Amino acid sequence: MSVVAASNSKKSSSFSSLPEEVVLKCLSRIPRWYDPYLSLVSKTIRSLVRSPELHRLRSPHKSVFLSYDLYQGRLSQPLHYWITFLPGEKTTDYKLAQRSLSDVLPTPSLGVGSALSVGSEIYFIGGRSFGPTSKRLWILDTRSGHLRTAPSMKVGRRSDCKLAVGVVDGKIYVIGGSVEDSQVEVFDPETQTWDFAGEENVKCESRFSATLEEKVYMVDRDGRVSAYSPREGIINNEATEILSVVDRVKLLCVVENVLYACFEWNGLMWFNTKLKVWTRVVDRDGKDGKLELYSFAAAKMVDYKGTIAFFWSLPNIDRTKKDVTCKLIALDRVGDNIRGRIEWSGIVATLPHNIVLRDCLVVTG
Repeated sequence: MSVVAASNSKKSSSFSSLPEEVVLKCLSRIPRWYDPYLSLVSKTIRSLVRSPELHRLRSPHKSVFLSYDLYQGRLSQPLHYWITFLPGEKTTDYKLAQRSLSDVLPTPSLGVGSALSVGSEIYFIGGRSFGPTSKRLWILDTRSGHLRTAPSMKVGRRSDCKLAVGVVDGKIYVIGGSVEDSQVEVFDPETQTWDFAGEENVKCESRFSATLEEKVYMVDRDGRVSAYSPREGIINNEATEILSVVDRVKLLCVVENVLYACFEWNGLMWFNTKLKVWTRVVDRDGKDGKLELYSFAAAKMVDYKGTIAFFWSLPNIDRTKKDVTCKLIALDRVGDNIRGRIEWSGIVATLPHNIVLRDCLVVTG
C-alpha cells in the first residue's frame, strides 16, 4: 500500500469512527452533487449517503411563500395576499395552496420594503419603491399568520435606493437603501436590537442580493458582483466583466452554496467565486441550456429543496384570470460545469387577472 493510500485509509477510518449522528451532520453540509465521490470513500460512508436519515437532515420541512398584489382600480391601494407552494397528492405534482396567510395583510403591506426570511419568519425592511424612506421593521410569523412590529432601524431606507439585505451567522444585515451613503445596520433576532455594523458610510450599488459563504453578495443589473463581509466590510474584488452591453440581470438566488442569476439574454448562469466569472448552466447533455432551462417570462426565482423554482404568470383562456406557472430545475455539478434538467413544470394556481407577483421566499418549520 502506498503512503498516500495508507494516509487516506487512516483518515476514512478515523472519520467513520465518529458517532453516526455526528457523521450525518457533517455529510448534510456537503452539496448532493458530491454524493458519488463520497460513496467511494468507504462502505460505511456509502450506506450513510444513501440513508433516509441523511435525506431528512438535508431536507427539513420547507415551503415557498409567494405573495401577490391584487389591483382593483387605478386609484385603489392593492390588496396583498400570500399563497404557499407545496407538493400535491402525487410526488410529481405541485400546487399553490391558500393558507392562513391568504387573509389580506393590514396597512404595512402597502409600504413595506425588502423582504427576507429567517427560519419560519419573514422580515419586511424599510420602505417600498418610490415612497418615503422608512425605519420600520415588520415580522410575519408564517406558522400563525401573525404580523408584528419590531424595533426600528437607526436610518430610514427604501428598496428603490438599491437596498441589499442578507443573513450572516443568524443576523440580518442591511446595506444601502438611502439616498446618501449610510452605515450598515445589523439586526439580532435573539435580542431584537439594531446596531451599526461599522463606522464607515457605504452606498449599495446593486439591485440584487443574496447570502453566500458568510457574505452578502450584491449583483447589479449588468452582472457586476461585490460583497459585504461583517469582518472585512465591502469587498469589490468580486467584480466581474459585463457579459453584454444589452444584457441585464433579472433574478438572483443561492442554491446549495452556489450563486445563480437569470440574465435577459444569456439565461441561467452561475457565479464562480474563485475565477470571478459567470458561467452558463448547461443541459443534461452538456450543451447550451439557455432555451430549455429558462423561461424569459420568469418573474420569481427561488431555492426549493436543492432545485431552482421559477414562477411567472400567463393569461388564462378566461380573460378575467391568470395562470401561475412553475418550472423546477434540478442541478448537478459535472467537472467544471453545472448541469440542469427540468424536473417538473406546470400550472400551480389560477388567480384573478389583475395580480402582480411580488415576494417569493423559502421558510422552514
